[in-house]
Amino acid sequence: MINVNINAPSAQAGTQQALERIAEAMQVVLTSLQPDEIKDLADQLETTDSKPKYSKAEINFAAKLGANKISDEERCRLELSALTKHFKWRQDLLKSSLTAPQVAELLNTTRQTPHDRLKKNSLIAVQDNGVWKFPTWQFDPEGPDGVIAGLPDVLKALNVPSLSKISWLTRPNKALNGLTPVEALKFGQIDDVIAEARTLGVF
Repeated sequence: MINVNINAPSAQAGTQQALERIAEAMQVVLTSLQPDEIKDLADQLETTDSKPKYSKAEINFAAKLGANKISDEERCRLELSALTKHFKWRQDLLKSSLTAPQVAELLNTTRQTPHDRLKKNSLIAVQDNGVWKFPTWQFDPEGPDGVIAGLPDVLKALNVPSLSKISWLTRPNKALNGLTPVEALKFGQIDDVIAEARTLGVF
């Protein structure tokens, strides 16, 4: 996992808190990137004498990481931008989801069962505005207990926050021949997906 250094001994408390919120938002987004994507990003940010000028995106990213001194106005704008992108990412991940009562009805179980299975890592969900949201792609009428075969084992192998798990599971993965982990599970590639899941967040 990438650690962001935001040490600023001379900064005021408010400034430090703002940087910490930015770093936290960036940490979650960076966690969902593939290793090759992180390398590409690092290459783009590498400074050399032959490249004295940087794009606005590079400057903003460096500022988010605390690499440059920025004004309070710029800091607030960057914080808002980072949070807005993070919330948009969150909304996109959860746009096709079921509530716990809907899951219970779908699986023909008690209303407590989805919560119990969430605690056991056999289902995945994220709390959103006080409601647990269960992405619909994890359910399979032909799978064990109504879930894609192998998914519980993959969820247990993933050592990242729930939103990052959802992002990783639904993004094309080069190590899986361009399939998303969910698609690979449906093709029966359970061991391959578990092996790849164990590498997430380990750099």
